[in-house]
Amino acid sequence: MRRVYLWAAGFAAVAAVLGGVVAAGPPQSSNAAATSTPRPVLDKYCVTCHNQRLKTAGLTLDTIDAANIPAAADTWEKVVRKLRAGSMPPPSSPRPDQATYDALISHLESSLDRAAVDHPNPGRTDAFHRLNRSEYHNAVRDLIGLDVDVTSLVPADAADEHGFDNMAGVLSVSPVLLERYGAATANQPSARGARAAASGRRDFGAPSPGLAESK
Repeated sequence: MRRVYLWAAGFAAVAAVLGGVVAAGPPQSSNAAATSTPRPVLDKYCVTCHNQRLKTAGLTLDTIDAANIPAAADTWEKVVRKLRAGSMPPPSSPRPDQATYDALISHLESSLDRAAVDHPNPGRTDAFHRLNRSEYHNAVRDLIGLDVDVTSLVPADAADEHGFDNMAGVLSVSPVLLERYGAATANQPSARGARAAASGRRDFGAPSPGLAESK
């Protein structure tokens, strides 16, 4: 019985030691700690030049929020490009070891990528851009030789907040507007005849199929 107690006590001691090791986990490496927040790496290798006083290359990293990468995504994109090219820090300045260097790049890129997925920027979403009244007048005049007075036939276009009336966001299309644009040229003289008369040429058209076969 005593032997059983000794065996159980030994097993419990081993289990306690192993449990402490598992709970503590492996020690963190310097590059792993650097990826949790890039601030220590920035303060050691970057802010010497990129600070509010020097503002080297117009970049300040001493006051930027390193814990919120997406908040200054454009700035961090520039930093990533420089790091990927290996140009920063410059060769004459102290540089982190390669593991820390790669870990910093990975941390910045993954943070930016996650933000892009969570908050996508589709860019310009105006799928249709029609001609405004002035552009329509110029297009009709240049393409088919008609100088249509569109100001009396087509309503004026709305302007955006900056006063421009040729922005897709304010150039909506409605059935009534399409009818007005169609009516603007419905009763105009033939474009072909107007252009031929202006140039002094005659347009005989294409021969009919029957006439071509008889020849």
